[in-house]
Amino acid sequence: MSVRQRKKALDTVYTHFKEFELPLDIEYKSYQTIIGRNALSALSVRRHFRAWKYLLHALKGSHPDLLTKLQEPVKDTESVIPKQDPLASLRASTTEK
Repeated sequence: MSVRQRKKALDTVYTHFKEFELPLDIEYKSYQTIIGRNALSALSVRRHFRAWKYLLHALKGSHPDLLTKLQEPVKDTESVIPKQDPLASLRASTTEK
């Protein structure tokens, strides 16, 4: 396993992940269907990394900028609902009577 070939394969996958904004927990089959013919072959993955999960682990270690995308929380203004006191509605209904 040549270090130069392994680094080249890792850089190729890195450019694919950046270009298509792929998540780091993607399966190889999904990666292959999204990228198409330019995807890293299964034989190259097996030769240089033994398995897809080891390639992803190496990608996380060598390019930490992909991890920052995962750590940034996405804020939805619609999902934030202020919590109301459940007893407040009961109190309001009993005081009206």
